[in-house]
Amino acid sequence: MNKNIRIITALCIVAFSIYIPVNLKGTQDAHMLSLLSGDENIQYPYLTHMLVGGNTLFETIKNFISYQHYFYGYPFYLVSAITIFPVRLIAGVAFSDQVQLNLLLLRQIISVIPMLLSIALLVYLQTEFKDLLKSSFLLFLLITIPAVTRNNIWFWHPDALALLGIVTAIYFLKKDNLQLEKNFYYAAIASGMAGAIKVIGVFFFLVILLYLVIGLKEKRGDLKILGKKAIFFLLIFLLVFLLVNPLLLIPQTRTQILKIQMQQNKYVREGWTDENVYQTGLKSWLPYFNQWYANGIILLFLLGSLIYGILRGTNRLVNSLLLAWLIPYSIYLLFFVAVKPFHYPLPVMIPLFSTALNLFQNEHISHSNISSGPLRIAAAGLLLFMMVNNSITSWRVYKEYYEKEYLLLACNSAAENEADGSTVNLSIDIWYRIEQYDLTVEPQTHFFSIGQGSAQISATEDRGIIAWACQDENAAYFSASRLAISFKKSHPTFTVLGPDGQEIK
Repeated sequence: MNKNIRIITALCIVAFSIYIPVNLKGTQDAHMLSLLSGDENIQYPYLTHMLVGGNTLFETIKNFISYQHYFYGYPFYLVSAITIFPVRLIAGVAFSDQVQLNLLLLRQIISVIPMLLSIALLVYLQTEFKDLLKSSFLLFLLITIPAVTRNNIWFWHPDALALLGIVTAIYFLKKDNLQLEKNFYYAAIASGMAGAIKVIGVFFFLVILLYLVIGLKEKRGDLKILGKKAIFFLLIFLLVFLLVNPLLLIPQTRTQILKIQMQQNKYVREGWTDENVYQTGLKSWLPYFNQWYANGIILLFLLGSLIYGILRGTNRLVNSLLLAWLIPYSIYLLFFVAVKPFHYPLPVMIPLFSTALNLFQNEHISHSNISSGPLRIAAAGLLLFMMVNNSITSWRVYKEYYEKEYLLLACNSAAENEADGSTVNLSIDIWYRIEQYDLTVEPQTHFFSIGQGSAQISATEDRGIIAWACQDENAAYFSASRLAISFKKSHPTFTVLGPDGQEIK
């Protein structure tokens, strides 16, 4: 292992370690998990059921294979079960009560490690770790994408595993270098695993089609030979897909799985409610791209950098394959997906961001017929802006989730009074978070403050004061200040004041 690889590995280990403190939060017990994490709370009982065992060997095997939560492929739950199996061995049948330890392992091993491996592989595909400065910069740029940070926090999901399958498949194609030998079929296995985990693997078809067309152009075989290679690739893909999803071989279970997948696809295309609030198209996606990835200008720059890497770069094959991957999945995402969770664009955006340094390939500067100085300076400035802006946003995401557990515990979840007009007397010995609101004025107001001392409060649906008992003064202030900021984000037209008396902008 050369020096650059050791340094890149060390940086990834540091990144892995940074997520541990926050991923220990929010999981003191199953109840806290249910309050703070929706998807993880839903998935966790299905996973623990796989490991409960049974009265007979057949029942034990049945529980382990029939995972029941068919929104994701079996490999996701299989790897997750393996991850917490040591806890099952040590803690016995009470292993499911070890919520904090189990969720830490699942978050770190199922989400963080595959994401870091995917990013490291993409950096290698672009730089081969030959230039330590470029490799380190690109690694940091990808790790600090806000959506990547969010994926690595409180997010035990299959997305990073699926992305790793796609990136690994492209790695094997690069290694195969149009020879159409064993690495070509390793790519089939990797893409088959990606498809088995989440259906995004089916969008890999254009990558293989382009790869074979390039092989035909480079005279690596005639049309008949390449056709056979394509058929073998497809067969391996399908075989892997079925072998790691054995329940598809059982007619009754297959029908259930397909029904759930069709229902899920309907929700993805039309939204989770009957309200007409979900839209498709680039315009509807841009605010979410801006929030979790980058604004339109940066995305255009990255697309231009990708095209430059294809036309004039030293790594033309990899960039061509990346574009072939991005096109079909981007079309699906933009025009057929109405719901907009932060993680859906991850398989597109992370590979796209990996092309950010294509304009800085020194081998081609001297061959340019025009001065590349101003363009490179502008690109460097944009990249620096991206890194700083993403770092600040990622830190805010990290801090928000690090504080969520304390925010939950700072004050009671139930208010002292309801918005029903009833009057309540507050205790003189308790600190309260107090929210005073008035929906009858324009602009509508919501004031957050703290207080201690006897008082009478009441509220209706339109106006009034509601109070929550808190642990102490510091906890009350913390809760009021954080909730004031959160409330302003979700109600931008309101006049919102924090506990310091200052308006939240």
